[in-house]
Amino acid sequence: MTAARRMTILCRNAKVLLKVAGYNVIIVPERSLQQRFLAHLIASKGNADVRYIRIKISIKMVVSFAEVEKHCVREICEIRKQIARNPKTPRFHGEIWVATADGRFQCYEISLDALRETSPGTRALVTLMEGAVV
Repeated sequence: MTAARRMTILCRNAKVLLKVAGYNVIIVPERSLQQRFLAHLIASKGNADVRYIRIKISIKMVVSFAEVEKHCVREICEIRKQIARNPKTPRFHGEIWVATADGRFQCYEISLDALRETSPGTRALVTLMEGAVV
């Protein structure tokens, strides 16, 4: 499977998870992603909660917190710059979702001074080859 095809499947599966959680989700087209967006997905729940989600692919089954910090350093810096540009926008939430080799997402929220796992211990199975499991 090509990297582009895998990313398409991961975005679609992440969208399914977010929709189940009550979010309206937009998958950002690759062209827009390269030009001006930091996120693969933009998920919103009313006007109060907007998530900008960047997906990274890992070849490992489980990724440690230190590995996420190292593997996603560029994306974390970009999201922090965006947060710093809009400090009065409390509804902006930057996130990194690491897709592991066993078909799971490990989700991390990014703030100006911290990186934290958003759902520790709940690494639910979300992908199996071509489809989504919810």
